[in-house]
Amino acid sequence: MRTIPKATLFLAVLATSVFLHASGTPIVIGNYNDGNCYPFMCNDSGTSVGQTMDYQQVYSSTSFSGPVAIKSLTFFFASSFGGSSDVLGGSYDVYLSTTSAAVGPISGLTSNLVANRGSDWKLFAAFLGGKNVSAGWTFDGTPFNYDPAHGNLLLEVIATNQDNVPGGTTNGYMATDDNGTVTSRAYVIGTGTTATGIDNTGLVTGINVPEPGSMALFGSGLVGLAGLLRRKLGM
Repeated sequence: MRTIPKATLFLAVLATSVFLHASGTPIVIGNYNDGNCYPFMCNDSGTSVGQTMDYQQVYSSTSFSGPVAIKSLTFFFASSFGGSSDVLGGSYDVYLSTTSAAVGPISGLTSNLVANRGSDWKLFAAFLGGKNVSAGWTFDGTPFNYDPAHGNLLLEVIATNQDNVPGGTTNGYMATDDNGTVTSRAYVIGTGTTATGIDNTGLVTGINVPEPGSMALFGSGLVGLAGLLRRKLGM
């Protein structure tokens, strides 16, 4: 019986996984029933210098049918609350990771924001604010491979040097879900990594993954590489 080399077997399994889980349809997590301005549309720290918020949001692994490569995130402006539709000026670092923290009630995230991060915690995107998001807001990042079998998904946004616009003034609001069933949050206003707020609110979020066509092309490339390995190994 001929034994399949490990390298070829790995490529075949990887190509199959790509085809099984590739999808161009966004996974929208949360049902819009409220609005909130954290962490992009208000600054309650009282200053526009330094870190103004560290915000974490956990998403239930049950919202995903299998492993995905997260390409971009989408958030939605809640126009019914009025206010400016601009993201506050400032710097935003967006991180993703797997987490063992649970979703609600009253958030399964702990007040120790560092402890909520998984070992795969990494920078997904970094950008400056000031963008108008009245039609919704999608931004790309470095693709993050997430497997729901390993835990829930954690989003972390660290906002720095935000415009000093307190909530309830001229600021706008993003669409949120406050049921605490698929998403919830923890945050610190100002500096530090110890949460001063933990609740069941979470931004309604679109999780966007690569289009099927691009993934199929990637998969065909893997198949071609596997064939090349077979020829080199005399299979």
